[in-house]
Amino acid sequence: MTISRSERPIPHMRPGIWSWLFGTTFGNAFKLLWWSLFAICASVVIEWVGMIWFWGADHSRQILELELTYLSSYNKNLITGLYPSDLGIHFIGAASELVSFLKLREISHHLADGVVSGATQIAIYGINSLVNTIFIFAVRSAICVSAITGFVLVGLVAFVDGLVERDIRKACGGIESAMLYHRSKRLLTPILFLSFGGYLTAPVSIHPTLVFLPVMALFALALFVTAKTFKKFL
Repeated sequence: MTISRSERPIPHMRPGIWSWLFGTTFGNAFKLLWWSLFAICASVVIEWVGMIWFWGADHSRQILELELTYLSSYNKNLITGLYPSDLGIHFIGAASELVSFLKLREISHHLADGVVSGATQIAIYGINSLVNTIFIFAVRSAICVSAITGFVLVGLVAFVDGLVERDIRKACGGIESAMLYHRSKRLLTPILFLSFGGYLTAPVSIHPTLVFLPVMALFALALFVTAKTFKKFL
């Protein structure tokens, strides 16, 4: 049976180096920007719903004060040589510029100077919580950036230890498990995104150590299993 030229399968063309470079740099930058905007919007919605139904109007301000306390309690990062508080100052400065650009404080003062009704008071509380949420996101972003070095360290140790275990398994003729390798590999990205995303949008204040230490241990375990169960022969 002869297959015509139109019925032949078209080979899949791999993206070129420029497409890969654009996707790696600008593509990831835009993804990070949109993800940050989504995290801020999700935090604002959670705060507004909680402000109306669960907690009072000062909840976001109290969370911001606690987050600033956590940020100032950390010592200098041994890898970057920076204090998280110094990094937080730059992030807070960027957040202040964003608030000034959006004229949020001016809008709140303008509403407060007018006739204050029930809806107006809720709008004022909502704008104030929006301002506080933006600053909370800035403070938590500084903590997340500082925590990245911890993930790099534990990941490096786990990866090297996993490769050593792989070489031992290769030399001793151990059993190879592709299923375990693929499942542990697929856990790496969700662990990172869910931990950072959950921390940035959390409606309550949680000490960063209680958040990131268990996640680092889980990330190191997944990376160790991935490196250990990697195929014996390339």
